[in-house]
Amino acid sequence: MPLFFLSYARIPGDRRSGPDPDRLVFDFYMRLRNRVAAYAGVSGPDAGFVELPGTTGEEVAEALSRCRVFVPLYSKRYFTDPQCGRQWTSVTRGAAPAAPPRIVPVLWTPYPATSVPQAVQETPAVPESAADGEDGYATMGLHQLLDLEEGQAQQVVEWLARRIVATAAGARPHGDPDPAALARLPDAFATLPPSPPLRITVLAPSEGRLPIGREPSRYGPDPLDWSPYGPVAGGPVAEQVRELARNLRFDPEVVSFDKALVELRGTGTPAAPWILIVDPWALQDAEAARQAGAFDAAHRPWTAVLTALADDDPQTKEHSERLRGLLESTFPRFVREGRIGQQTAVRGLGAADTFAQWFCELVESVYMRYLRYIQPRSSLGSSDRGIGPGADGGGSGTDEGGGAEAGR
Repeated sequence: MPLFFLSYARIPGDRRSGPDPDRLVFDFYMRLRNRVAAYAGVSGPDAGFVELPGTTGEEVAEALSRCRVFVPLYSKRYFTDPQCGRQWTSVTRGAAPAAPPRIVPVLWTPYPATSVPQAVQETPAVPESAADGEDGYATMGLHQLLDLEEGQAQQVVEWLARRIVATAAGARPHGDPDPAALARLPDAFATLPPSPPLRITVLAPSEGRLPIGREPSRYGPDPLDWSPYGPVAGGPVAEQVRELARNLRFDPEVVSFDKALVELRGTGTPAAPWILIVDPWALQDAEAARQAGAFDAAHRPWTAVLTALADDDPQTKEHSERLRGLLESTFPRFVREGRIGQQTAVRGLGAADTFAQWFCELVESVYMRYLRYIQPRSSLGSSDRGIGPGADGGGSGTDEGGGAEAGR
């Protein structure tokens, strides 16, 4: 039974080659676990738990239900991650009203005050009795301290470990270890009404207009029925991105590509930022490829392209090189001008979770570019989403090529 459960929002990236993009989270976890174990006089496995690659849902649910202290890594990404929101619900819904929740938050990366969900506002990451080195921690966050200020970072780790042990002494585990029950919990962070509009367009064939030889199991009567990662991964992509957009506090409109052509060709002031989601199999249709290529050539800065090349689809995997070639020839501008992560999103994402994470990245990125296009630069700081002009730099407040936050 772990004393603490470390909750974090995963960074999108290819975990099949190269270092894991979440490696700094895991490095921090091991430091914290070792210090908690030393202060509490327990073994490492009894001190803490974090979801590593390959961890099963049953293991996560069991650790979450048995832990005494919940340790969330606060960041803008964290507050828009539905899984993190459900974990928060799990540990707070059973807390006695007279007792504070058993939560010791960590400021992982700084975030706008207006991005904090209502459920989190009473649990700040930097309380009045903070650690030595508080100034650096409160301004940079622990992620950057671990990269730049080893001495201050270790002081913060020691302070957090002592807080966790003290909090665990007065807490008792509660919860349901059933992973299915955890998945059904509401997202505690999806409590604010949707704000800005967002256009999401899906370019995919229906089952009646599939390319010759294409297996039909992932399609339906309408293009919006397309399920690139299969039914077990969440069903139609249109439903998944609609939920993700709402969790990001947008008001999404999801339509098929053919129904959006008139607006896509328009030259007036756009009504919303735009995400185009593409099934590369659809580009075997010459007319669809021509129209999609025109979308690329229009050079609209408030748009982005996201595509799926599912690793678990044998036919897609077999033809992946050819399909990726279709994507690169259809969307040369998006591939050429996008940052590294954005280029990957255009060339095709193999897993459902990576697709969802990059969708969230691109939504924030195109929203900032949309604001820059339709509003004077001086008015950005007063937008109703509270995102200042320094929050994005063209890519959702992140360095998708692996900078100080790597998109967290």
